[in-house]
Amino acid sequence: MEELSDITEKWCYFFKHAKETTLDGYNKIIGEDLIIKRAYEALDQFNWSEDELITYEQELKRIWDNKAVEDYKLERAKAEGKAEGKAKVKLKVKLKVKLKA
Repeated sequence: MEELSDITEKWCYFFKHAKETTLDGYNKIIGEDLIIKRAYEALDQFNWSEDELITYEQELKRIWDNKAVEDYKLERAKAEGKAEGKAKVKLKVKLKVKLKA
C-alpha cells in the first residue's frame, strides 16, 4: 500500500482501519506521525486486559517517581551550589576587609 500523502488522508485511514491495524502496520502506512501514533496507542489501551493496564500504570508511576527524585536532586544541588557561592563571596569580602585594615 502506498504511503498516504497528507494529514487528512492519514487521519481518515486511522479512523477507518483503527481496529484492524497494528502499530507496525500504522508505521508502514502512515509514517512516523507522532500525533496519530499516540492516538493509536491510546485507542489500543482500551483493548488491554486488567493485568496489562495495571502493569502499564505501575510503570508510569515508576517513571514519574524517578523523575521526581531526579528533579529533587537537581534542585538540592542548585541550592547547595548557590549557598557555596555566597559563602565564597562572603569569605572574599572578609579577606579584602582584613587586608585593607
